[in-house]
Amino acid sequence: MLAESLTALAGAGATALIGAMATDVWQGARGGVVRLFGRGGEARGAAIGAQLDEDADLVVRAEPAGADEIRAELLPVWRRRLLLLLEEHPDSEGELRELVARVQNGLPAGRQVWTQSNTARDHGTLFAVQGGSLHYHQATGGRVPPPADEDGADGTG
Repeated sequence: MLAESLTALAGAGATALIGAMATDVWQGARGGVVRLFGRGGEARGAAIGAQLDEDADLVVRAEPAGADEIRAELLPVWRRRLLLLLEEHPDSEGELRELVARVQNGLPAGRQVWTQSNTARDHGTLFAVQGGSLHYHQATGGRVPPPADEDGADGTG
């Protein structure tokens, strides 16, 4: 089983790769991933390149309205592929980290983080928000506080 840091790296790699599709940094991202997978042989690198081209074409054809939906569907696929790569070739970790940093730095501000993954474990509770605010109030002693007035007062006057 891979360490959590490598699992996170695979997720970051997939996010950067998918986020780069249909942007100016796509060719560099594609080339870096093909090189990484080429460690398994030239045929494997070529097959990955063909898959990347097909997936990027899906994103381009869905622009602008449906591209993020396609990216969300592709994300777990590429995360799994990168995890398998790291299992087979642990020495590729450094190169993948460099590629992720290079791609993320080259993406436009709105594309650097376009998806978010959150996991609650061991009976944990997860509260997450992206691009907004989250307000959570936990009642104590079984008493639910009254809703706040429009001016922010809590209504207990």
